[in-house]
Amino acid sequence: MADEQPAVGAMPEGAYRGVGPDPHGRYRTGAVWGWILGALVVLGGAYVGAQWFLSDRVPAGAVVAGVEIGGLSREAAVDALNTSLDAVSRQPITLRAGGAATTLDPVVAGVRLEAEASVDQLTHFSLNPARLLTHIQGDYGELAPIISYYDPEFIGPAEQAATALGTKPADGSVFFTDGRAAKTDAQYGQAVGVDDIRHAITVQWLRPSTSVEVEAAPVEPRVTQAATDAAYAQAQRIASAPVNVQVDGQTYLMSVADLTDAVYFRVRGGEIVPEFNSDLLAPLVYANTENLTREPQNARFVFEDGRPAVVGGQPGTTLNVTEVGPAIHAAALAEGVDRIANLHLIEEPPELTREYLESLGVNEVVSTFGTTLTANTTRTNNLRRGAELITGVLVLPGEIFSLTDAISPINALNGFGYAGVIVAGNFTEGMGGGLSQLATTAYNAGFFAGFEDIEHRPHSLFISRYPAGREATLVTGSLDMRFRNNTPYGALIQSWVAGNQIHVSIWSTPYFRVETQASARTNSRPAGMVYSSSPNCQPQSPGPAGFTITNFRQVFRLSDGEEVINEANTWTYQPTNGFRCVSE
Repeated sequence: MADEQPAVGAMPEGAYRGVGPDPHGRYRTGAVWGWILGALVVLGGAYVGAQWFLSDRVPAGAVVAGVEIGGLSREAAVDALNTSLDAVSRQPITLRAGGAATTLDPVVAGVRLEAEASVDQLTHFSLNPARLLTHIQGDYGELAPIISYYDPEFIGPAEQAATALGTKPADGSVFFTDGRAAKTDAQYGQAVGVDDIRHAITVQWLRPSTSVEVEAAPVEPRVTQAATDAAYAQAQRIASAPVNVQVDGQTYLMSVADLTDAVYFRVRGGEIVPEFNSDLLAPLVYANTENLTREPQNARFVFEDGRPAVVGGQPGTTLNVTEVGPAIHAAALAEGVDRIANLHLIEEPPELTREYLESLGVNEVVSTFGTTLTANTTRTNNLRRGAELITGVLVLPGEIFSLTDAISPINALNGFGYAGVIVAGNFTEGMGGGLSQLATTAYNAGFFAGFEDIEHRPHSLFISRYPAGREATLVTGSLDMRFRNNTPYGALIQSWVAGNQIHVSIWSTPYFRVETQASARTNSRPAGMVYSSSPNCQPQSPGPAGFTITNFRQVFRLSDGEEVINEANTWTYQPTNGFRCVSE
């Protein structure tokens, strides 16, 4: 039997539905999907092509640094930026921070507008549909330009600009004016760095604004407003009322004006601290009290029955100055109405105490010397007055004794008169005449005590009552007699006139042994006669001849025999010429 054919329109058994055309010539479902896929390929190609076409063109509505370059090709957009911004990119940039302003030259500082890089932000291939949409809508908007910096050129000018924009903080201060508290408020400063300037230029340069605002960091003052206000509150309290000062049973009401005049404010650890000046306050306390202090009395040597004795040395009383400021400070800042400052007196020791003088070893005469007086009464009185003035003078270890200092002033008010002196080789009269004999006597006392010779000069003419070459003259203002006490003990001088002599003794503790000798007299020159027409001429007969002599001295320490001084003093006397006074 022949195979049966399927009926027309019937699907063969086992056929897969949806594959191949149906008997009526219609495409099956798979063909539909093919059409869709093909359409997508076509549309995708068109999309990619559109994006590719627009990759070299600036999106519509794009603005860079105020320049509209939307819709332009990359090359045209670069040219537009360079043309529009060339002049402005070379102008000085005004930088501002707070209230400070300065300028920076972009050409000198190596600041550049990168036009190509700025456009390249907008012209590149992208599959992002937002980019295509932006081109279609034309509303891209403002885009920041790209700025470059050449640091070797930029750093220096930027640092200078940062310094110009920075401001120093101002510390707060507190003070008094006319007895009232006043203050100056603290002010913050600001600091600007190179990176702050770089960032501000990058974000703001070439914008419509005429300046670039730089963000500054605040710099706190050392003395803040809080510290200023706290000190101001203290100042107000100080100036609010007087202070009651009480000392040794006396009361003194210190006025606000006196208080505020003695206060100064010091910065310590970031705080303003009021301090009261004791050196200003103490005199106010003294001036407004009575008999508050007693001066200390120095101990001193006197001679009793011909021997030195120590007297005096009583302590005095004084205000404890170191507590004056703190005590008044505490009272002025006290809360309430009890503004009382209690002060105290303290004992003030003398500069020279009895114990100190007694420790100096002034026990016995270590040297003494005397020279013969003349018959001139005024001259002897001058020597007696000089002896009174140097008696009791204490020369401490290492100190220098000056005869001029001890007896000055040499005038009538101090007990001196006119007597014989030598002027230019002529014997005449002068104030204090004869005191050179005191110089000679004191010099020899120091000489035999072993003291160090500091200054002396013999007379120009030989005077027979003095040791040849071992004597001294005295001329106020030019010649003095001085020696140094080079022992560890005190040296007390005693002088008196008795037995037709003036004597000088030195009391101390034996410390040296002295050996001395004189050379023979040489270079003898006889005296002659001088004819003088000077109105001060005093006639005189020729005297001793002139000569040269040397005196030697060796000083040995008693404790170990060591030689401490070895000296030779040579002096040449002029002849004592006679004077005959003649008229011109």
